[in-house]
Amino acid sequence: MFADVPQHKSLAELSREAKDLDSEDLDDPLMVAEYVHEIFDYLKELEQATMPNPNYMENQGELEWKMRGILVDWLLEVHTRFRLLPETLFLAVNIIDRFLSCKIVQLDRLQLVGVTAMFIASKYEEVLSPHVQNFRHVADDGFTEQEILSAERFVLSALDYDLSYPNPMNFLRRISKADNYDIQTRTLGKYLLEIGCLDHRFIQYPPSHVAAAAMYLARLVLERGEWDATLAHYAGYTEQEIQPVFKLMVDYLHAPVTHDAFFRKYASKKFLKGNVAPHSTPFP
Repeated sequence: MFADVPQHKSLAELSREAKDLDSEDLDDPLMVAEYVHEIFDYLKELEQATMPNPNYMENQGELEWKMRGILVDWLLEVHTRFRLLPETLFLAVNIIDRFLSCKIVQLDRLQLVGVTAMFIASKYEEVLSPHVQNFRHVADDGFTEQEILSAERFVLSALDYDLSYPNPMNFLRRISKADNYDIQTRTLGKYLLEIGCLDHRFIQYPPSHVAAAAMYLARLVLERGEWDATLAHYAGYTEQEIQPVFKLMVDYLHAPVTHDAFFRKYASKKFLKGNVAPHSTPFP
C-alpha cells in the first residue's frame, strides 16, 4: 500500500554518505579544519537566540510590513553607495527586526531606526566604517548627528548589546565549499539571500535555512546538478527541508518588482547581472 511513497533520507544518513572536504584544509590554519564542525554547530545554536519575532508587526500601531520593505530597499541603496560588506547589510536588517520586536516605533522614526542599525552594523563589521556625518547626509539631514548617536545607545541597550548574529554569509560560504566555490552560483546565491532581507515572510526562518535555500535555487537556475549528500551535509538541510523557503523565493521572483534599488543592484555587471527578471524564471 505504501510502495509508491518515496523514502527520503535524513540529514544524518546523508552526512554519512557525504565527502569529507575539510580534511584537505588541515594544513591551512586559516580554515581551522579541526574546529569547523564545532564552530558551525555553535552558530546553529546562536541563530535561534538572535531571531526576531516573525509577527512583531502585530504590535506596531503605525507600521506595516510594506514600510519595512521600503526601508530595507532604501538601506540596500545606502549599503551599495558606501560599498559596505554583505555582512553589514544582513546584520543591520537583523538589528532592525529585533529592535522592532521589543520596541514600539512611530512611523516618523522608522528611518532613524534603519540609519542607526546600518551605522551600528558598519561599526561592527567594517574595517573602516562611515562616519556618522555620512549617515546624517544620506538621510537628507532628516536627523542630527546627536539624534543618531542617541538612537545608537538606545538600540544597543534594547538589544542588551548582543550583536552576535550568525550572518547568513557564513553559511553561504560553507555551502559554497561543496559547490567547488563556483563564482556564478555564489553571486546568484547572494542575490537570492538578500530577498530574505526584503521580504518579511523569511523572518521566521534562521539564516542557515535561508542560505541553504538560496544555494539550492541558484544551482537549480544554473543547472548545476542535484542536491547531493555532500551539499546537504555542508548546508545542514535536506532537499525536502529546503522546500518551504525555496517556494517563498520563487514566489518573490515571480511577482512584479517592488524593490527597485535591489533590482538595480543585481542588474549591474559587477554582480554578473545576477537578478532573475520577473515572469521569466524557469518555474511555473
